[in-house]
Amino acid sequence: MKVKKIVVLLAAVSMLSVLFTGCGNSRQSEEEIVVPKEVAGSAGMENQDSQKEGETASVDGIAQMVQAPDHYTWEGVSGNYQISVDAPVIIPEAEGFKSYKVTSAVFTQEDYDKVNRVLLNGGVLWSRDHEAMEASNGFIASEIDAAIERLEKAKKAKGNNAADYDEKIAQFQRLRESAPEEPVLVDVPAVVSYQKREDDEEANADDNLLYGNVTVNGEDYTVILDNNLRDDWRWIYFDIKSPRGSYYPAGSTVEAGGEKISVEDVRQQAQQMMTDMGFTDFDLAGEEYFCSLSMNEESEVLTATGGYGFHFTRCLDGIPVTHTESEGTTVEDGDISSWPYERIDIAFDQDGFAEFRWTDPYHLEKTSDEYVFLLPFADIQNVFEEMMFKKTEDFWDEVQAEVTLQVNEVRLGYMRVMEKGNVMEGTMIPVWDFFGSETFRYGDMEEALTEERPYECLLTINAMDGTIIDRDLGY
Repeated sequence: MKVKKIVVLLAAVSMLSVLFTGCGNSRQSEEEIVVPKEVAGSAGMENQDSQKEGETASVDGIAQMVQAPDHYTWEGVSGNYQISVDAPVIIPEAEGFKSYKVTSAVFTQEDYDKVNRVLLNGGVLWSRDHEAMEASNGFIASEIDAAIERLEKAKKAKGNNAADYDEKIAQFQRLRESAPEEPVLVDVPAVVSYQKREDDEEANADDNLLYGNVTVNGEDYTVILDNNLRDDWRWIYFDIKSPRGSYYPAGSTVEAGGEKISVEDVRQQAQQMMTDMGFTDFDLAGEEYFCSLSMNEESEVLTATGGYGFHFTRCLDGIPVTHTESEGTTVEDGDISSWPYERIDIAFDQDGFAEFRWTDPYHLEKTSDEYVFLLPFADIQNVFEEMMFKKTEDFWDEVQAEVTLQVNEVRLGYMRVMEKGNVMEGTMIPVWDFFGSETFRYGDMEEALTEERPYECLLTINAMDGTIIDRDLGY
């Protein structure tokens, strides 16, 4: 059984976050492995030899290797399970893929400085003096007054079911007695550090965490740089967010209230930000509508639409690492940890720049200048048509649903993979990703439900040997 760790990072959504937290989970499918068929005829071996000798030096080198069509169509049916493919086939315009070793890296002082310089105008990091403001739990009087007002309105709306609100209101009223009118501020040294920690060791956690605020054009941006990398905890991140909430992908292909945002303008801004910060080895790998998450005094997570964001991934040899919605945070029984994929997200709302988030940086080392062997697309197609049913058919049979999978894009690109149980190092390999949507009908449902998200990957196939890769697991 797999257990997906989903960490909703709502730290510093507001000063109220010191009182409340939240979490969630999701379903995953079982991994399948298929033994690939031999490369057809001697032509495949000739291609392999020429690649190793570095002779495929043409702009359409990859296209010549894989011999893929511009468009792939196919339909298959098995009982109540149907697959429909009507998809463009996206191939990088490059000579070939090379081998790279990938290891986890931590954030450096240089990383912080270059991001701070561009996104925060080189501003000074500060924090509220919680020791001096301990009696009011870090709040000032006006913030507590606003919280009490919101709770009073919520209590009135609940009517007879409002008993729990009295205790919360009384708690804030006690804090109000000692609350200052203005916050007491202290400067925070913007020093990025990393001290290796043993598994479950908490002693050095604060030493590896940089937390504070920077004021830019009258707005207080929250800065969190978490360098607490351990063998059993690989999720580290560098986050800068506006006081308007934390922004995450909306998970929908429809407009999420962001009609007041000029997508073209913010795309140019995001790309310029990446250039100015010196991320020349990253490329725009995806974009979609975002929604903001915040938390109220009732410990409820609030969702608001109106954001638009961009996903940036590494670009190797002119070929980007393919972006999918999977974060690589699923583990199987017996594993010690997951290893999330690296990416940089930049989000905007109608008021401008809203959030920057960089997760799990990589260190890359090229292990060979030779191009790796790629199977012809005809072999990949055979694997897909055979394995797509096997991969999830058992699950849908158990829930007794009519299911249609619609593939609307097939893409070849890099992916970081690892060996099961090894979250210390991995490799970059070429993979084929099949993107699309799921439509299902349970029992007597009058209307079918469709799960359609912009970067939902239905199947990932190793482009070198045809094995199936589970993106949630990373292998």
